[in-house]
Amino acid sequence: MMNDRQFYVIRSEVNQRPNNEDSFLALELNPPNSPHPLWVLAVADGMGGHARGEDVSREALRRLGVSLFEQLCLTPALNQEKMDSLRMETLGLALQEALEQANDFVRRMAKANRWGKAGTTVVAVLIWGQRAVATAIGDSPLFHYRRGDRTVKQLSLDHTVAAALVRGGMITPEMGRYHEGRNQLEFYLGREILPGDPLIEIALEPGDRLLLCTDGISSPIDSLQLLSCLTIASLPESAQALIDTAQKAGSTDNQTLIIWQSGDSEISKATVQQTH
Repeated sequence: MMNDRQFYVIRSEVNQRPNNEDSFLALELNPPNSPHPLWVLAVADGMGGHARGEDVSREALRRLGVSLFEQLCLTPALNQEKMDSLRMETLGLALQEALEQANDFVRRMAKANRWGKAGTTVVAVLIWGQRAVATAIGDSPLFHYRRGDRTVKQLSLDHTVAAALVRGGMITPEMGRYHEGRNQLEFYLGREILPGDPLIEIALEPGDRLLLCTDGISSPIDSLQLLSCLTIASLPESAQALIDTAQKAGSTDNQTLIIWQSGDSEISKATVQQTH
């Protein structure tokens, strides 16, 4: 059968930091009860100034990916004579469980290594045909660019002190961009309590794009700059424009992004471009 074709590009830059505490994951799963592949995309940003940020972000995504494989590929195929068709509801439950497992794993890892306070942000998306489900904790955002009306919208909530003040109407969005609490996380993987935000459900049209990134990309640029970069036809050029724009706006943090574009032919693996 014919399915939708999707493309993605990945970039990760150390920028002006001594090491890269960001991690990323792009994984194609083939659940035995699915008519087409399932893509897992995720970006994580280890907490700066805390123990082993690069290790925490990497191992959090490893645990997330392993959990999703076990739930969606291994378990349905184990001792099952007849398998039910995969559903979006199943994907959502699997993503929630994977997030909880990753959180528990980070907490155990920090305790076993006596790292004290350790954590990471995470934004993760499961893309299944022209539908997707996502979650985010911390300040690594998810954006949806809609080609049909040439708009871009942040789908995730930022779990920072400044963002909470904006949502509460105590400061304006513009004030939030410069508030001292803009880099203070309320929630992150590794914390005892997770925010409990509802999952993000997304309907994709041909040409739509999803952007997952760390705050080294999103924090210094405004919505107009973001839209301008995401409308660039070439995915590698769009990714480079985001990196350059953020750096010109003053970003000194690690920069990691995944841009996914939905198409209208057969699904194929995309060329992954990485720069470290």
